[in-house]
Amino acid sequence: MKKTKFLMSFVMLCAIFSKTIFAVTFEENIVIKGLRPMGMGGAFTAISDDENSFFYNPAGISAVYDNTLQIFSINANINNYVQPTYAFCNKHIDDFMHFDELEPSKQGSFVDKIYKSILNFKPSVFISIPNIFFIKSPIDINRNSLNFGFGVFSYAKAALEFNKGAFLPSLSYNLEATGIGLFPVAYRIHSLNALNLPGVLSLGINFKYAYRLINSKQNLSINEISSYDFGGNFFDATAFGLDFGVLYYLNPRWHFGVNTTDLYNSQFNYKKSNLVKVGKNEKETTTKEEGYSSKINPILNIGFAYIPEKFYYWPGKYLDTNSNITFAFDLTDLTNPSETVELTPFKKIHMGAEYRLNPLSLRTGLNSGYPTFGMGINLKAVNLEYAFYGQEKGLLPGQDPDWTHSFLLSFRLRWSNTNTTNKEEKQC
Repeated sequence: MKKTKFLMSFVMLCAIFSKTIFAVTFEENIVIKGLRPMGMGGAFTAISDDENSFFYNPAGISAVYDNTLQIFSINANINNYVQPTYAFCNKHIDDFMHFDELEPSKQGSFVDKIYKSILNFKPSVFISIPNIFFIKSPIDINRNSLNFGFGVFSYAKAALEFNKGAFLPSLSYNLEATGIGLFPVAYRIHSLNALNLPGVLSLGINFKYAYRLINSKQNLSINEISSYDFGGNFFDATAFGLDFGVLYYLNPRWHFGVNTTDLYNSQFNYKKSNLVKVGKNEKETTTKEEGYSSKINPILNIGFAYIPEKFYYWPGKYLDTNSNITFAFDLTDLTNPSETVELTPFKKIHMGAEYRLNPLSLRTGLNSGYPTFGMGINLKAVNLEYAFYGQEKGLLPGQDPDWTHSFLLSFRLRWSNTNTTNKEEKQC
């Protein structure tokens, strides 16, 4: 009984900091949104020249010219609903846990407070740690080059929303923990003369394995919260996935990218885990029973990036950029049957820009029409990132906006090989 109460309290605390994705047709995609891409409005398919390649375009690891080992990273996201929801729940925790014991007048007063304060709020929290990866510097193969990498990533997130029920407010929550193993490989063709084309072409493939544990419930009445068995509602599953990406560098200024994820509908076959009591002593055991299957919807993203050599501010007048400015544009999730291009065209659009002044980077953009801002300090072994962005949770622009603050701290090592392909080709 004590363990059940502990789990219930843990779920409630996690759910206070939450992210809501309910009633979806497909399983949520296996992705960790990078702070650099999100600071640029989510437009990164044609850039993808760092560790974000693991999730945005595996062909991009061919643009990593040093051996890179990340030994630790922590990424945390919270949205604008967290603080007011936490304050309200913390103040009224006893009313939540003992609602049935309140007098009718106090019950009515508490329900009224929920309606006026946090009804339809969707607080969210996301934390990813420790995220270890390695990317090998290019291996020369017949004047071309091969890169490979591997990474172990994990993240946990939670979701909470109070809805207006027929008689009493209801609670919907979603908790998720996901562990991911990734193995990307990229091959860069340094000359396309055989095809009578200029530029450089990179092809990448990403093999991935995921384990996911979820606990969710919709429309749990407020008077059921104190007696609900949160610990008995866990489901877990594993899945295998395959991504494919292409990067075409027309010249040092123009880059084009295509990325497809989960090409064959990676599938989770969930089974339920229960907590049971053994004798007089509580003991946690796991029994498996048939649950349900859920597929990941394949995603197709296309984009381009432009790195200007000069910035014209008046006819004939310009400033040299030193290739420190990048503009990017993406069309994303083009194959989603639930959100077709015809139904949600504006939601597919992402655009952004980045200005690099070593070691500082500044970013801005539009993520499905919502403004974004980001900055980073990239030191030799330590990387600090911040991003603030809006995103659309609904189908139509302005239907269900969500504003998120993201923070990242990572530690990594880099070292180069003297026999790798000339680094001057990096932007080609």
